[in-house]
Formats: sequence, structure tokens, C-alpha cells
Amino acid sequence: MKMKRLLLPWLSALLLGSLATSPLHAAPVSTPEVEAELIAENTALVPGENWVALRLRPTPEWHVYWRNPGDSGIPTKLQWTLPDGVTAGEIQWPYPHAESLGDLTNYGYSTETLHLVPLTVSPDLSAKTLTLKATASWLACRDVCVPGKVDLSLSLPFAAQTHANPDWTPNFAAARAQLPQPAHDWPAAFSVDGGSVSLRIEADQLLGAEHLAFFPYANDLVNHAAPARIAHDSDTAVRLSQSLSEYFVDPPETVDGVLVVERDGQSRAWEIQARPGTVAMVSEPELRAPPAAGISASTATPAVAPGFLLVLLFALLGGLVLNLMPCVFPVLSLKALSLVKGGNHDASERRRQVYAYTVGVVASCVLVAAAMIGLRSAGEAVGWGFQLQSPVFIGILAYVMFALGLSLSGAAQFGMGLMGLGSGLAARPGLSGSFFTGVLAVVVASPCTAPFMGTAMGYAMTQPTYVALTVFATLGLGLALPFLLIGWFPQLAALLPKPGAWMELFKQFMAFPLYLTVVWLLWVLVRQTDAQMMARVMMGLVLIAFAMWLWNRSGPLSASLKLGALAAAIGLLFVAPVASIGGPNHGDTAEAWSPQRVAELRADGRTIFVDFTADWCLTCKVNERVALKSSRVEQLFTDRDVAVLVGDWTRSDPAITAELARFGRNGVPLYLVYVRGGEPKMLPQLLTPEIVAKALE
Repeated sequence: MKMKRLLLPWLSALLLGSLATSPLHAAPVSTPEVEAELIAENTALVPGENWVALRLRPTPEWHVYWRNPGDSGIPTKLQWTLPDGVTAGEIQWPYPHAESLGDLTNYGYSTETLHLVPLTVSPDLSAKTLTLKATASWLACRDVCVPGKVDLSLSLPFAAQTHANPDWTPNFAAARAQLPQPAHDWPAAFSVDGGSVSLRIEADQLLGAEHLAFFPYANDLVNHAAPARIAHDSDTAVRLSQSLSEYFVDPPETVDGVLVVERDGQSRAWEIQARPGTVAMVSEPELRAPPAAGISASTATPAVAPGFLLVLLFALLGGLVLNLMPCVFPVLSLKALSLVKGGNHDASERRRQVYAYTVGVVASCVLVAAAMIGLRSAGEAVGWGFQLQSPVFIGILAYVMFALGLSLSGAAQFGMGLMGLGSGLAARPGLSGSFFTGVLAVVVASPCTAPFMGTAMGYAMTQPTYVALTVFATLGLGLALPFLLIGWFPQLAALLPKPGAWMELFKQFMAFPLYLTVVWLLWVLVRQTDAQMMARVMMGLVLIAFAMWLWNRSGPLSASLKLGALAAAIGLLFVAPVASIGGPNHGDTAEAWSPQRVAELRADGRTIFVDFTADWCLTCKVNERVALKSSRVEQLFTDRDVAVLVGDWTRSDPAITAELARFGRNGVPLYLVYVRGGEPKMLPQLLTPEIVAKALE
């Protein structure tokens, strides 16, 4: 007992001392694909510069991505939540290695890697302990890709002095050895010629190099899966040539990237910046060494990607075909009606209106693209039609379409200042009406994906911002093209019917497609949420009808009373739910898609049919009725023991978004067939029973 009393103070002091000098942090967080953890180089944070790291350890056969992921993939990201007085810098990327995934070549890490991050701590802090929090997100790939996202934390003492954490000192030293070093004094030049980009680099560090690998920072510069051609101009100067990317547009101001040099069995990396110059392309006879690793690591044939002009053609055709989709029909009918009411004799006015309509369509498509790019850069996984994944947006759109229908039915008429996006815009012949009718056309077109659109949009969302905006603007031009042609060729207006008394009847008739659109939107809403939320939105529809009726009443009602009713109706635009409950109903035989389920079925040698769909995708529903639910296809699925997996994208799902991106798509539908567990075959966006039957052979 006496010994216990003597040891207790000593043990307590030892424990307190260890807590004061050791980092207090949560255990690593693991997913089936990756283990993640925040670690610190030292045992305490001090004023000034400190270093921490995101440690990622992929499960064997899996990999995560570098800052330029290559042909596909998403770079790892960190979003910090830090105490006041603490700021975090950018990730310092170790040089990557190449990974082959089918016909693609990607850049990343398949072993444990430390992503170093500098922290700056203010000397004025009074806290004794600082807790660092971060949300880490990544994409892990093998034969399938699975996005990961975890919350991490790390608590460290704040002190005037610190010392290295012996548990992690070797790891930080190894990570720093893999960081690219500046190469400011290395003469480097590049030129683009003959379908290749060629670099010439001169430095003493290249003397005796056994292997070279160049990893560009720009994603759209080279064909990542093509082998590099390397020639030695001298012992200290080399030229590297590689085929240009299919997405290459214009030569950059500089070619920036990481050059990895292997010499004497050890690898080091330097950060290269090559400026425009005259560099001879490396030809086949000049080759004196095997292809380098890295950019030449994959010998697989790259997936065939369309050139930029072909993508623009696809976007134009996709927008044109979109006019035939049922989701666009009501708004286009309203626009045709407004043109007829304008009379066939005033060609100049007609041209002005179709130009205004075209500007509205193109501007809206560009705005949608900008929103998608912005959300994607912020870490969100979105695609075409992503608005329809929001119950709030669906509720608002239902209100707008319902108000349009009431106006066409004659139950109410909008005033000049009421809901400029409503039926007043469709009924009035002014330029503003034509412009916003174009805006509305894009809004209601977003649930549809026409043929050619998938390739164009998948391409656009992997390119620089100006390329993506150009593709989406071309898509809008295709959507507006029928009415634009009327402006260019006024004689086409002769095909329009003559104005007459029939117009009022036709106007009222055109309200019913809008009411059907509202029914469809409510169906999508209840699939995303529940019947209670749909009832709330329907009550909003009733109040909107009442407010519009009240607004158009003549008599002693005060303007303030009318405005109050309108304000109440507009306020209900925001009662749509922001969260959803319940799961998708895939029917009796189909299963929910997941990468793990695909892998299991492929291992069993089963034939798999994967249907990526959404309740708001009308193209998907047409394909279901015409092909997938036909007796012939259902019998084929039964006879051949086909496993049907449904990826339901009605609500945002990052895993499905990543899988769509892996196949160059940015929206649904997407159909894949794995015959007897083999490699996937991608089917067209419009299906017939014959197409499905042939794919199953």
C-alpha cells in the first residue's frame, strides 16, 4: 500500500507529461477502399510554420488520384475547419505513378502516401490546445470507382517550442523526398507540331538518367495513354515527344509539370516550366531507349474521344433533337403560338423575337454550365439535370408551370410586374417575353437527354472552363435552331397557320400539356420525399390560383391586399422539402446498383444489365416503356439469367455521378451490359428491344 502511494504521484506526473508532448487525435477512419488520417510532423504547434499531412493508404489494388488525374478521376481534396489564428496552405503533391484502368491511363497513388500541408499559426493565440478538423474527399478506383468522404480531426498542444514526433519522422522525410524540387535554372522549351507536343530539357541532373517520366499539370495537353518518345541530344539534354490529347485546343503559354528522373535506382522529381521555342519532334528512328514510365506507362489503346469540332457538332445535334422531347414540347408550343399571333407579314419583328429567344436559350445553357462547373470545383458531384435532384427546385418549377397553365386557360392574366417568367412572357410578343421563354425552354429541357448530348456534355465537363462553356452554348444554339431559322428565312413562316379565331381555343388547349407537366413534377417530388411534402406543394398551387384570381378581380379591393395575397403565394415557393426520405423502388427483379454488387456478379460470370436512370428523366422512362419493360426484353433477361442493376440518380448520388464520369457521361440515361462478367459495353441513349437483344449476345 505504501509503495502504491509512492508510485501514484509519479505515474500521474508521467501521464500528464506525455499528454503535454504527444498529439491527441482520433483513430484513423477507414472505408473499404482507403484508410485516412491526419498526422502532425511535431508533437506541438508553434507560432509560425508547421506541417501536417493527410495520410491515405489505399486497400491493395485500389488507387487515389494526383492533382492531374489523367484520363479520368478526381483529385483528393481537403476542406479545413480551423481555429481562429490558424491557416492552412495548399496540398504539396508527391510525384505520382501511372495506373491503367481499362483503356485509360491515370495518375495517382496505390500505396500509403502523405499529402503534406503547411499550417501557419499566429503567435497571439492563448489556447493551450488547438483542434484541427478537415473533411477529406477522394475518388478510389480499381475496376470500379468509389468516391470517399470522411471527417478527420487532430488535437495538438500550442507551445513556444516543439520537437519531432518520432512516430512519423521517417514518413515525413520520405514524403518530402517525393516532392518536386524547383528547377528554375533548367533550360526548358516546348513546341507543338505534327500532332505531338515536344519538350527539350537540359540539366546536369539528367546525366546518367536511367528512366524519365513527365507528368503534365494540364489535363488536356497530352494523350495520357500514348507512349512517350525520348531522345538524348547529349548526356545532359533530352527531348520528349508525346501525342496530343484529343481534347487539345490551343498551345498553352507554358508547359508545366513534374519530371521524374530515376538514376542509380533512386527517383527524384523536379518541377519544370517549359516556354515556347523550337523543339524537333522525336521520330521513331531516334528512339534509343525503352519508353519512359509515367506518361508512357500504359501501352493500352486509349479510349476513342471525339475531336473538339465533332463534339460541337454533337452538341448542336443534341440540342436540335431536344426539341422533339416531350419535356420541351409545351414551351415550344407557347413560343410557336406567340409567333403566329405576331402575324406572318412582319418578318423583321419575327426575326427580332427569334433572336431574343435564341439569346435566352444560349444564355441559360451557359448559366447552367457555369453552375455545374462552380459546384464541381467546390467538390459537388453534379451533372445535366442536377436541378431536378432538388425538391425545392421541383416545387418552384411546378408553381411556374401551373401559373402558365392558368393564364392560358383564361383563369387569370399576369400583370406587367408579376412573375416575369410566367405566362405573360409567353403571351406577350415583346422581346423580353421571347428571351424569358427561351430561359424557360432550357429549364424544362433539363430532365431530357437527347442523342449526341451525352458525349458532348461528358467531354465538356472534363475540359477547361472556356471549352465547357463553348460546348454548352452550342447545345443551346441547337435547341433554338428551329426558331432561329424562321428569323433567317422568313419564307418558312408561311408554313405557320394563319391567325384567326381558332387561336384562343388553341391557347386554352395548350394549357393541358402544362398541367400534365405539373402532375409529372409532383410525381417526381413524391418519389424524392413523401406524400406529406407533395400535399404541401399542392396547397401552394391552390393558394397561387387564389392569389392570381384575386389579383385580376375588379372592384374596391386595395392594391395592398392583392400584393399581400401574392406575397403569400410566392412565399410558398420555398415550402418544398430540402431533404428526402425513403429509397428507390426498383421493382421485383431488379437490384440496386453498387460497384461491389457489380464486382460480385462479374466474379460469378453472370451477365449484367446496368440501368442508370432517374424519375425525372423522361428519356429514361420512354426507354423503359419501349424496350426494357417489353415482353421480349423481359423474357431475354429471364432466359439468359441476366442480373438487372438499377442506378437511381433521382436524388444526388456521388457514386453514380463518378461512374457516369468514368464512361464519359454527365447525365442519364446510361446503359451498360457485362456479357458473362466481361468488360462493359455501352449502349445508345435511345433503346429498342433489338438493341438490347443484340447487346446480350
